Parts: sequence; C-alpha cells; structure tokens
Amino acid sequence: MIISDRHLGINAAMEKVYPNVSHGYCVFHMAQNIKKDYKKKDVSLLFKQAWKAYWKSEFKEAMLEMTKVNRVTFEELMNVGLERWSRAYSPVRRYRLMTSSISELMNSCLVHARQMPITTMIEFIRDMLQKWFYKSWTKARKTRTQLTPWSTKLIKERNIDSEKYMVHPIDSVNFKVKDGNKDGLVNLSENTCSCSKFEVDKLPCRHALAATRYAKKPLPDYCGDCYKTTSWVKAYAGSIFPVGHPND
Repeated sequence: MIISDRHLGINAAMEKVYPNVSHGYCVFHMAQNIKKDYKKKDVSLLFKQAWKAYWKSEFKEAMLEMTKVNRVTFEELMNVGLERWSRAYSPVRRYRLMTSSISELMNSCLVHARQMPITTMIEFIRDMLQKWFYKSWTKARKTRTQLTPWSTKLIKERNIDSEKYMVHPIDSVNFKVKDGNKDGLVNLSENTCSCSKFEVDKLPCRHALAATRYAKKPLPDYCGDCYKTTSWVKAYAGSIFPVGHPND
C-alpha cells in the first residue's frame, strides 16, 4: 500500500502509474484537517478510535457515536472510503503503518538540499542514504536477538499485560484466552486471534503471547519475517555507490 496526504497530484499519479496498488491516506493529515475544521475534541478522539480499531464492531461503535457528535464529519469520512484510512477495512495489511511519516522525515532532511541544482541535490540524497544504510546495516549486524529492538520492546510491553491472562486450551493449537474484557480465541496453527491483531500485524497480540507461553512455543516462530533481525540486516545490505564526476 502507498500512503499519501490526499494530494490531488498523487491521486492522479497513482491511477496512472500504479492502478492495481492499494492507496491509503495518512491518518495524521486527516486528523489535522478535522481539528482545523471542527474544534470539538470529541470528534478527533472518535476519529482516532475508529482508525485504530482492529475489530469492525469497535469501528462501528466509534462511527455511530460520531453521528451523534458531528454528522458532517461522519459523512465526509464515509465518502472518503473506509478502505483508505481505517485499519479494520483496509484491503491489505498496513502492519502498524497508518501515516506517511517516512515521507515527512525525508522532506525535513531535504529542506536545504531543495535549493541546490538538481544534480547536486541528487548527490546529496545519495550520500545521505549511503550513510543511513551503512549505519543501520552495522547496527543490525551487531544485534544478537532474533527480533529487532523495536519488536522486542513492543513484545515486552505486551507481555506485562498478557502474564495476567488465563489460558484455557481447547486442543493442541486452539486456546481461549481470558483477559477480563472481550477475551481472545487464538489459533497457533494459523497465527490468528479473534481480536484480529495477530494476523493483521503479523506479530503476536497479548492473547497470542499468553497462548505461546502456555504451550511453551518459541515466540519468534509466530512473528512475521519483517520483525526479525535477519530481515533487518538484508534490508540495508545493498551498497549505494557514487555516480562519479559528470565529466566522466
């Protein structure tokens, strides 16, 4: 999925160049527009509750409440297309990426470079990426855990809650995990949970963590490859060489 800020030029380019690729909208930009148009905090909070929801039932609850608070915003969001901005209705996995933050990061790094001649700017970008790649590749190679530091930290945070959950095995792969709320039904064969987080993020949710711990299964086996250190190393293994002097 390509995530943009709803700029008309990007929309037109997507239809022409990438007609078969899912196009999502940055929820940060959408939230900023909502704050600007509607000063009530309730509207922004309900929008956040809606786009963050994994369950369609939770999404519908938030949107139903929005009809009571601000019907105009509700209709505008519905007209945009739920598949564009909501996690629950996304046609593809967004993993936990709901904003175009990486584009904003690049833009902030190129503020001064944009004033340069085009060839100089391109060389500036190449040099910047070369340094980034080498730094990330070096850091990844020194990491000794199977999961990346970001993934490890998130798993630890989720584990704090999951340790309190009660696990009731149904068979060798299915587990009922009681969390004191809606509970979760985990399948360790298909890597799914009734809360949807497990299959959408490709990373064990709190229910799945409780189930894997109960079943004494190795945690990395239930994490998507994109969260593993080996993939992190491969992602930055490419070399970015200088083009050389224009005269040559």
